[in-house]
Amino acid sequence: MKYIITALLLILIQQLSAQITVDKYNLTIESQLPDTLQRIYEEFLNTNVAKVSIVRLKKKYDQREYNHFLKHKKFYQGRKKWIKNHSFEESIIIEGDLYPLVHFDSIVFEYTFRGIETEFIQSELFLDSAETRLAFSQMFSGTENDIISICYMPRHAVLFYNDAGRVSGIYEICFECSNVTIGIVGTRLFASNLTYLRSLFEKHKDELE
Repeated sequence: MKYIITALLLILIQQLSAQITVDKYNLTIESQLPDTLQRIYEEFLNTNVAKVSIVRLKKKYDQREYNHFLKHKKFYQGRKKWIKNHSFEESIIIEGDLYPLVHFDSIVFEYTFRGIETEFIQSELFLDSAETRLAFSQMFSGTENDIISICYMPRHAVLFYNDAGRVSGIYEICFECSNVTIGIVGTRLFASNLTYLRSLFEKHKDELE
């Protein structure tokens, strides 16, 4: 009987700790992510997020190749045409060195997060409080699902801004393969069900054109 009670208490403690609390929005997210990630995300959402936006992403091009083109381009050559012909769909996240924090035998994040390439943001719309609450609930409640397939050509993202008005993090999305990359203090690739976020982009489709 004593062992059963102990087991039940352990399960209860795990369930109680499986939460991410966001004080600003009076929000508690029931999360199935590992405890270490929950703590990191909770601290980030409470200390580094003042407002949130959704964005559509442009295709990228290699800046060095572009600079080389500008330096040697002929009069008849157009910059817009070069960009169109040399662009590709890829992440706008800038990664740094290997992330130092290790939890037991697994790396919490593979690389540190340095920022994003803002020149590849096509359009942006800031969310209201209700939309932010629902977006947070979906983004940080999932499990670490196995990534079955990955084309990973992200065309959409959610941006986090701090009190100084700077981008403090990103939740980058590829709706084609249902994979996301979260970039805050480090970067992490997830497979995720994004029903609400997909509907949010559809709702604001005209405003993001």
